[in-house]
Parts: sequence; structure tokens; C-alpha cells
Amino acid sequence: MRLTESDLKFIVATVAARRQDHDHIVNLLRDKDDLLGPMLDDPKLAERLVAEQEAFARISPYLLFAVLLRRVQRDLEGQSFVLHRDARGKPIPVFEAPQAVELLGDSAMREYLIEMLCSFVRANTRLLHWKEGRAWRKRKFSDVDMDDMMALCQLVDPSIKPRLYKRIADLALFLTGIYPEHASFFVRRPRSQGWRVVSDYEREGRHFYSVAAREPLPPWPASVFEALAEQFALVREVLNTLSEHYLKPLREQYFGQPATEPLR
Repeated sequence: MRLTESDLKFIVATVAARRQDHDHIVNLLRDKDDLLGPMLDDPKLAERLVAEQEAFARISPYLLFAVLLRRVQRDLEGQSFVLHRDARGKPIPVFEAPQAVELLGDSAMREYLIEMLCSFVRANTRLLHWKEGRAWRKRKFSDVDMDDMMALCQLVDPSIKPRLYKRIADLALFLTGIYPEHASFFVRRPRSQGWRVVSDYEREGRHFYSVAAREPLPPWPASVFEALAEQFALVREVLNTLSEHYLKPLREQYFGQPATEPLR
């Protein structure tokens, strides 16, 4: 787990509030994932994060998403449905909660989703120069733009392509999972060959996760990418539930806002 010192102190102060030896407990927990896992499941952590917005300034994105994904898993254990956004952006219940609970119970999958969400906290843009024939070209590439990442795949060394395949698939999952309204029919998005909606993102996400599974990037086994390709819709619905119930008031603070424009 990528927990910071501040994360550990926050966990101990919340879960072991009645204890006085917090520093001692922090020392015992450091690098002890087997001890930290059950503590992250403690309902008091999610309750405090929801109740105290100033707490977000004291913890890492990793801890936030680790706690909230576990909270979503517990919430779904008592429900029969997860949220799904239709083509108009309207949330509708889909009766797949048991499958979603099983998905989040897979530690490798849950850890992947935590890391994936963390990767979108900061966007990276670079100006690249390359030579075509006798002419030099230049273009800015953003790692939160699917078309940029697809175009970059045509320019880079083959050894770098698996990283871009993963990023493209992650973008499809993130945008439809955390910002489902981004893929509504009623939002205009820049794209060279038209507008993407949920079905477009799902098709591309499944494809690129399948491609990434052929050359998996450590520490993720091929089975994680295969599961993401096969269960893309279910994973998206899990993220829809996370976004709707817990992240909506925090999305701009943590991720910014995707560039969208309502259709006229």
C-alpha cells in the first residue's frame, strides 16, 4: 500500500481514537499491509471522510480511494443493484450488486482501481517533436485525452506502446465511471471522427484492456486486464456508484472537470 505518514496517523487517530499511544501504533503498522487492511475497512474512516471535508487536505488520494472503494463494497453487500448511466446520463439501477461485491473482493482488482483513480489526480501534458521525411513536426500530448494517446501510439517505440494501451483503456473506464455524464448524448466532445458515447468508450476500453493483457505491465498480472476487458460494464457501474454516492462533491477538487460542452 502506498500510504504516507500522514495517512497512517489519520487512520490511527480515527480507528484507535481512545488510545493515547498513537505514535507507537503507527510504528507497528508501518509496512504491515496485513494489519492495515482490516483497519481500512473500519466504517469510522469513511464516516469521517464524508463528514469532515477538511480531512482531505491531510490524506493522500490513495487513502481516500482505498477507503471509499471498500465502503462501496460494504454498501453493495446490503443491496441488489448498482447504478448505471443510460445514454441520456440518467442513473438507473442494474441488478448486479453480488457480482460487484465479488469484483471488489479481489484484492488485485481493487488495488488496480485505486491506483488507476490516483493516476488521474494530476494531468500531464508534453510538447513532442518528431521527424516525418525531411520535415519536423510538433504537437502537445495530454495523458487525459484518448485521441492524443492513440496518436502517440503511432509515434513511439514498440516497447512503450503497452503503457499507452493501458492508459487509453483507463481513460475509457475513468470517464464513463467517474464522469458518466461526459458520455451522454447531450455533451459535445472534441473528436476527429465524431462524438463518443458510452458504447464507444466501452468498445475501446474492452479492446485496449485486451491488448494490454498480452503484454501486462508489472505489477499487474494479465488476469487483471483480462477481467477488466470482460467485465468493463460492471467495473464502470461500480465506479458510477462510487462517484454518485461519495465523489460528486469532490470530483473537481481531485480530478478537475473534463472538457465538455452541452449540445445545442
